[in-house]
Amino acid sequence: MMLPLFVAFIYKEYSSAVAFTIALAISIALGIVASGVFGRDTNSESLRYTDSYFIVTYAWIISSILAAIPFVIQGSIPNIIDAFFEMCSGFSTTGATILTNVEALPKSLLFWRSETQWLGGMGIIVLMVALVPNLGVKAQNVASAETPGPTVTKLTSRFSDTARSLYIAYFLLTIALTTLLLLGGMNLYDAVAHAFATMATGGFSTYNDSIAHFHSYYITWVITVFMIIAGTNFNLFFTMIFDKIKTALADEELRLYGCILAVSVTLISISLMMQGGYSQISKTVTDAAFQVSTMISTTGYATRNFNLWPAFCKMVLIMVMFTGAMSSSTAGGIKLIRVLSIFKMIKREVRVRLHDNVIDDVKYNGTKISGEVMMYMVSFIITYFFTLAAATMLISLRSNADLLTDFTAVLSCVSNVGPGLAQVGPIENFHFYNDFATFILALVMIIGRLELSTFLIMFSRHYWNRNRV
Repeated sequence: MMLPLFVAFIYKEYSSAVAFTIALAISIALGIVASGVFGRDTNSESLRYTDSYFIVTYAWIISSILAAIPFVIQGSIPNIIDAFFEMCSGFSTTGATILTNVEALPKSLLFWRSETQWLGGMGIIVLMVALVPNLGVKAQNVASAETPGPTVTKLTSRFSDTARSLYIAYFLLTIALTTLLLLGGMNLYDAVAHAFATMATGGFSTYNDSIAHFHSYYITWVITVFMIIAGTNFNLFFTMIFDKIKTALADEELRLYGCILAVSVTLISISLMMQGGYSQISKTVTDAAFQVSTMISTTGYATRNFNLWPAFCKMVLIMVMFTGAMSSSTAGGIKLIRVLSIFKMIKREVRVRLHDNVIDDVKYNGTKISGEVMMYMVSFIITYFFTLAAATMLISLRSNADLLTDFTAVLSCVSNVGPGLAQVGPIENFHFYNDFATFILALVMIIGRLELSTFLIMFSRHYWNRNRV
């Protein structure tokens, strides 16, 4: 919170400065108390792998509560549930909001919204491991429970070095994007805020009309390219630098990512030209590319109200909301590696049924995927759809919205996208939901960001059994 506190002093927002100072004091005091109570009896030997689920889940919930304090104290979001929702949306990089007039908020609070997305993009725990490598916990186990994707790849022998390398790449890409946005005419404040949100695939903007505010093809395309980059597996960047570019480009998930982007942009462009009232090819392709990129990367920016687009276009966007981008990126969704693996498994089942004697293993990049990993992927997808259905039913108990609104609101939250359709479309927000639905949606955002099982395992009675192994 030191950065937004500094911004508050720059813009002479003294009420915000007071709010951040109080929130800082509370955070520090809570940290000191927690260290005193728990730190003495905690060491790497007493912590088991399953403890990482507890650490990560409650770190994210407590962080979101603490991050909400400045909004409540300053008065911009006086309702603590709404403020909690906003910060869950920030740390989970969802980008959903209950704010009806973003531009009315102090600049320091808007900067804090964007910064929480940048922190949550790569992971709160991963950042902790990168900054403090000599922690008394099994760092990789804890970070694994937080990192998006089926697996966490160690780029170096020590996970702390891997975390540091990932954050260096993340930081350098953020600087590069900030520089390009400055060249496009943005001021420093807007450039940093939007670079934070873009690299985290978060989608918070400092303006009510998001990226459309700048009326710039240059800015639109720069952000489009960096949303695609942010949705790419960060490990591949290191493969390109330290190994071979050809090896990275041969990655099956990357190829699927590029194929889905190209096909989706083409289909939406054709539909917009035929049914959407578009006539200029450059404008059509720009809008289609931006909207597909922002939805598949789960960033959630908007330049057009796609609620008004043909039904076919909206169906394509919903499909990429489900899939998300690549594993080990800052994007949400199911992740393409899981989608790819499931389709390969279906293809294998068809071949085996047609040819009884065929031995056809499911492989990824030439390496066999074990049965255990395949079952985990299937389990994840089943859990994903169960969570989607259960949360939709739950919020509909107290919601006056239509089914499409409730369904896409939950889909947006569990996939960490931001906008949905109907009443939660790109020019709308989540302000009309009551406290009950708002709280449920806030938790769904954290559940989605933590890859479902990390959070849901807290509800298992077996987890709380002291005799577990």
